[in-house]
Amino acid sequence: MPSFVRINTTRCGVMALCRPQCSPKKVRKRHIQGNAPMKYPRAMLTLAVAFCATTSHATTFQANFPSGSIGEVTRLDADGLHWQLALRDDNDNAALPHKFRAWWYVRANDVSVTKPMTLAFTRIGWNYDFRPVYSYDNKRWHYFEDGEARFEPGCRIAEPDTCRMTITKAFDRPVVWIARTFPYTYADLRAYLRKFTFSPYVKRVGIGKSPILGKTIPAVRIASPRQGQRQRIVIHARTHAAETGPSYVVEGLMNALTRNDALGQRLRDRYVFDMVPMHNIDGVQLGNYRTNGSSLNLENRWFMDKAVAFPISLLPEAPEENQQLNRAVFAPAVSDQETPTVLALNLHASNSAPNTQAFFFPHFGGDPARYSSEQSALWRKQLSFIRAVASHYDGRIEQPPADGGAGFLNSAFVESWWWHHQQEQVNAITLETTYGRAGFDHWITQDDLRRLGEALALAIDGMDRPHSRSVRSLDDPARANDVFREPFKPEIYENEAEH
Repeated sequence: MPSFVRINTTRCGVMALCRPQCSPKKVRKRHIQGNAPMKYPRAMLTLAVAFCATTSHATTFQANFPSGSIGEVTRLDADGLHWQLALRDDNDNAALPHKFRAWWYVRANDVSVTKPMTLAFTRIGWNYDFRPVYSYDNKRWHYFEDGEARFEPGCRIAEPDTCRMTITKAFDRPVVWIARTFPYTYADLRAYLRKFTFSPYVKRVGIGKSPILGKTIPAVRIASPRQGQRQRIVIHARTHAAETGPSYVVEGLMNALTRNDALGQRLRDRYVFDMVPMHNIDGVQLGNYRTNGSSLNLENRWFMDKAVAFPISLLPEAPEENQQLNRAVFAPAVSDQETPTVLALNLHASNSAPNTQAFFFPHFGGDPARYSSEQSALWRKQLSFIRAVASHYDGRIEQPPADGGAGFLNSAFVESWWWHHQQEQVNAITLETTYGRAGFDHWITQDDLRRLGEALALAIDGMDRPHSRSVRSLDDPARANDVFREPFKPEIYENEAEH
């Protein structure tokens, strides 16, 4: 089913529709009574406005490209310099939770270069300050300055129109792309992976087709060509479609793994890395934030028959994207005794307060009255890895909680699947990047995220090297958290019960 945009009129002008190649001056006008909205296929149409006779140009907004997204667009003044752009629900599905509405990516054409333009983005599904980005070529992205973008006070998530970001800027060029954060599309991933076409360490395969658009879901294996006993590390990202930060983390990790230096060689010799960089390709292509093309949240649908000791296959009601990832990567990994899996990373991004750094979701705890020896062993393994990552990322990882709890066992997360099959043998854990300053003195950049990928590589390098800088003792409570820059923030874990 095609997705739609809704178009509102104002009293001075009439709305007009055109295909992207048309000139706004030549569009066929469609008169609309009053302010009543009309709906047209978003994938086919560009929004335009035919102004009063005193207006010399018409601004148009497009989202008819991969990962593009915008909902209802309303002109608020006679000169076409003040606009309201409402975020759309994934697949235009209004039944989804408000917090799923967190992405926009739009192209503005015929923008004034002589006067500032004001854009009010509304129906935002979270209430934290942030900075959107813009680009004049859809490649090099820039943050809006603090004086140009303002998250309006008074946001109440249950009343979507109260959650607004207002941007006022004099643009330098007549065409500009504007997004909630740095886009990273399916085409971007394919272009990045092509860099490794002739690498002796990288093998690229397709694990299946996305169920709606039929796009190949790429997987990557990185290892030395040599034979020998190794362990396996499994990584997947972009389960939530527009959580783009993890894509840059994957790039940083892959860059480290494929370099011809001592670190890269050690990691390739000791591990086989199986990576699925973009799990939810339909959602990415369709411009969704969280769900797939059927409005399903893939993260909590790893359905298995827990009455079976080793339910290697998912139940039929699990989404096809999860079925494919399971059949091609996870199930073979747990079945391969010669190359046992030791780490399974699930990469995400979190809408959080601006100063929230990247953080992990560890499980269980150290209390023997509450947890078995196997559960406590996983807890210690996860804390050690979190501290290792923090030590290689200048402490810009949030402190983990004193107890991770066991609630995930009652859910259908991918970590629940790993625990059921491998228990403490596999450190299955989620890493959440964030969109704000993330511990820096600036809004986080793509290179900052790539450096987090390099920090993961260094932490992995120290996992079975007891004298590595990555490995810190858990026996000294006074020093256990000395690698972190910030004190523990309980609100992070209170607000992120469903990751």
